[in-house]
Amino acid sequence: MRTQDGINRLSLVEGQPIASFEFTVREHFERVLHSPHFDASARSREIFRFIVNEALSGHTENLSQTAIAVAVFNRGSNFDPILDPIVRVQMGRLRRSLERYYLLDNGTDSFRIEIPKGAYAPSFVNTSAQLTADKELLTEVAIENILRDDVTPEWPMMVIHPFDTHAGAEEAAAHLKDQLAMELHRYGGVHVARGRDMERVDSKQRGSVRFELRGAMRTMADGNLIGARLVDRITGEEVWSDEYHVNSKASRWSRTVDDVVRAIAARIGAEQGVVMRLLARERCARLDMTGPFSTLLRCNHFFLSSQVAELMPAMRAIEHLTAVEPELSAAWFYRARLHILNYSCELSNVQTPIEKAIGYAYQGVALDPTSIRGRCVLAEALLIKGEVEAARDEVDQVLRLNPDSLAYRELAGWLLALAGDWERGMGLIRDAVERNPFYLPCVKHALWADYLLRGEFDKAYVAALEFCGPTFFWRELMSAACLGLLGRKSEAKAGVAELLQVKPDFVQRGRTLIGYYIKSAELHERIVEGLRKAGLILS
Repeated sequence: MRTQDGINRLSLVEGQPIASFEFTVREHFERVLHSPHFDASARSREIFRFIVNEALSGHTENLSQTAIAVAVFNRGSNFDPILDPIVRVQMGRLRRSLERYYLLDNGTDSFRIEIPKGAYAPSFVNTSAQLTADKELLTEVAIENILRDDVTPEWPMMVIHPFDTHAGAEEAAAHLKDQLAMELHRYGGVHVARGRDMERVDSKQRGSVRFELRGAMRTMADGNLIGARLVDRITGEEVWSDEYHVNSKASRWSRTVDDVVRAIAARIGAEQGVVMRLLARERCARLDMTGPFSTLLRCNHFFLSSQVAELMPAMRAIEHLTAVEPELSAAWFYRARLHILNYSCELSNVQTPIEKAIGYAYQGVALDPTSIRGRCVLAEALLIKGEVEAARDEVDQVLRLNPDSLAYRELAGWLLALAGDWERGMGLIRDAVERNPFYLPCVKHALWADYLLRGEFDKAYVAALEFCGPTFFWRELMSAACLGLLGRKSEAKAGVAELLQVKPDFVQRGRTLIGYYIKSAELHERIVEGLRKAGLILS
């Protein structure tokens, strides 16, 4: 039986009969559950139904991690929430799904179900009095980023202002701004707010605003022109600006408005984009910077610079971060990436088994199943271990989650090709290159491999020279093999010398190192043959 006290805690509508109130709650609950805006997983939905039923039965005092684990996840009574964070993780996802629903439901419902952070009992709230004011503010905030649990004051935020345009094109400009916010979110580098007035963002978030993105849309005689510029609010410096033509035959690169949006997002927000490069350099110069985002920047600086001396400090920092912030999915992905690079390139004597990298990546995916970059990290670890089918499955999941975006499309193509689906992978690579001038360096590695397979060694050599990612020894390996296959003996010999300078034990370890990424037997042997013709015979 529900106590009168239990009823009062639940009902916020004074004087409403108990049966009527329960009907209102259940009707609202079912509406949320079946809404396309409610993106909770099956397990989160089970938790949602369980805690709502318990609350309506007056059993809120019994709601705990253990009670949920036993009822929903079939855990035993000896369940330890410290060792098994499944309830905490799923509750975090459920909160985000609910917040997303209430931001996207267009304010049609004056009733909502909330789960306060740190609690497991839901609250049933009548929001009609605050609906108009709250909606006005919340629709100005980027949904996915503001609601993430890992938002901290140190995590930089970017405000996207409405794009200036002529009368009659306001709707198109608003669409451009909204799409830009969503695409930037997919890269995950900074949090994004959309607003006409930064003062309307709350004080905690306003203190984190680091960048402002402004732009304009103009109709020209030969099409439309979109211009954008990024300003660093600390220095007042314009750190990036560019213009793009839409549907213009006169432009060297002219695509649709949506592709322009994706290109801008890639240039600004990608791993090697303007923002992350600037912030990583800043972190390197300022040793006093601390906190979760600073740790991720330290890792990013290592990825960008390929300075092996920075590997161990980054590994120690990210290990500490996963210990103190175990629910921060990005930390697990970065830890996995550091292990992957150390294992696959043999950068240090520290043992980082690939199985551990896979485990870290799985932990990150469990925390954030929609992370495109995270699933790519997992796919790369699986590929290196030789589990190519599992790697392809992860890439397929990436493409299902992200079918139209350019965010990491080239990375998915690279992984898919190396995992054996060569034609589809290279198709994605070429599509990404055509639509995005700011693609990731893995494109050149993929093109190099593809040209080698086709016997187009001159084109493969050009791709090798243009490869500028965290190469460690790969760029030297790629160019030396091509020069050997091209018969340019003196240059090939010099290329081999450069390779052995950066990787002295390559004669002994070369076949293994190549094999971590090159799973095609034909391509593997062609690379070995090129090195042999260049004067390097592998053990």
